[in-house]
Amino acid sequence: MSFTQAKIGNITWKLHERRGRIQENMELRRQMLIDSHRQQLRNDRNSILSHIHRLQPGLRKAFLAMRLEKLKPQLR
Repeated sequence: MSFTQAKIGNITWKLHERRGRIQENMELRRQMLIDSHRQQLRNDRNSILSHIHRLQPGLRKAFLAMRLEKLKPQLR
């Protein structure tokens, strides 16, 4: 069984189309993961801040400074 040039071209075209769609889906998935990670970091920061407001003033400052220093590099 031999393939004609038209069939080979058609198969090649379909593969290129699929590759484009897969690449778009992967890029959307990647962006979604990045966004959800950033949202999780923001939620973590807000949770820490709400917890810190209930602590004593001395502990509040120390805990806030320590935890926010850890989060700063991740939020950039």
